[in-house]
Amino acid sequence: MVHNLAIFGAGGFGRETALMIRQINQMHHDWNIIGFFDDGLAKGSEVDGLRILGGLSELNRVGDRLSVVVTLAEPLLRKKIVTSIRNNNIDFPVLKHPHNFLGDDATNRFGRGSIITAGNIFTTNIRVAEFAIVNLACTIGHDVQIGSFSTLMPGCGISGNVKIGESTLIGSGAKILQNITVGNECKVGAGAVVIGDSANNVTLVGVPAKAI
Repeated sequence: MVHNLAIFGAGGFGRETALMIRQINQMHHDWNIIGFFDDGLAKGSEVDGLRILGGLSELNRVGDRLSVVVTLAEPLLRKKIVTSIRNNNIDFPVLKHPHNFLGDDATNRFGRGSIITAGNIFTTNIRVAEFAIVNLACTIGHDVQIGSFSTLMPGCGISGNVKIGESTLIGSGAKILQNITVGNECKVGAGAVVIGDSANNVTLVGVPAKAI
């Protein structure tokens, strides 16, 4: 059965997600993309051939069942939008690119609204919470927990038994060594190597990563 789907956010990652959905449809025709919602663009305009359907207020007035994927990469902004969607007709599917190694079906879990783009490698007993994003070509080791609304940018390496808190951004190419906890609402800079636990709401940069 084909379901109508809209993308909230017509920026770069939203456009990449539209491409990803078309690639999913090449293998399993699951989705009919009806367009973007975006408060920063004029209703009725087009981005990559898809119409702008309005902003948050229009989305909250949708009267028919509609799947929505929220593609704002910044965690706290994504959380703000999701918590502002108060329409019982909206659901939030899990999107997984077909070109992933998703690991152990029996133990890995992906929360609603999460987005798993192409080229990622998962192993076993991994928890990806609601509305998290795992961008291109990340490796996720055993027993990892990724908190709700967190974002892994491309090329991250997450070792076993790592816990990433809620609304945390892990920059491109960052590495987190095994048995480490990164707190809530943190930012890990691109290319950083995290070798110890962090508190909440800190920014970690460098090799080895230090809080600034």
